[in-house]
Amino acid sequence: MKTGIIYLYAGKIEEWTKDWKEEKHRESLCGRLLLLQGLQELGYDRLFPQNKDLKQLLELLDASLGKGPYGKPYLTEYPEIHFNISHSGGWAVCALASMPCGVDIQERRSIKSRRMVERTMNAREQRQILEAADSTGEFIKLWTYKESCIKLSGEGLHQDLKTLKAPACHQFFWLEKDLAGCVAAEEPLTLEIRPVSPEEHYH
Repeated sequence: MKTGIIYLYAGKIEEWTKDWKEEKHRESLCGRLLLLQGLQELGYDRLFPQNKDLKQLLELLDASLGKGPYGKPYLTEYPEIHFNISHSGGWAVCALASMPCGVDIQERRSIKSRRMVERTMNAREQRQILEAADSTGEFIKLWTYKESCIKLSGEGLHQDLKTLKAPACHQFFWLEKDLAGCVAAEEPLTLEIRPVSPEEHYH
């Protein structure tokens, strides 16, 4: 894994979890499958070798995960490997990096109320949304930015969304026309998006 690069593995939940129709939390399952995919592709086969049964791999992965003080998951024996997972709009993503990172994706939805904007955005951000040609799209972008910052720190909603500390670096992206995303880190980053399908690795 190269320093300064955030590898973003993206997949459609329906495709990745079609063999787990009874699973209640298929979004979370897809995120973990993408994490396995990324670890294997980036040369960490020794942790989760490809020749094992997929269900065994998931069990190994689950057993190796710990949680930080605010619930952010990490690999207990490999703290140098950082990851973060998000899902929305039928997609899941997993960001993998050699530095702490946060990622969020959000499906485009209409803004429910002015109060929602006022509660989550500071005065500058509210103007930005109001003046944008596509105010809904601008709100979604800013929302993913804030969520990625929260997930970077691992502090969750203990933070005030209007006064979040800006990370050293962040980058927006779109997975689809109506699916926005953002990654955040405390170091300069290059984002490398890797859309993957389960057929490529799990035959």
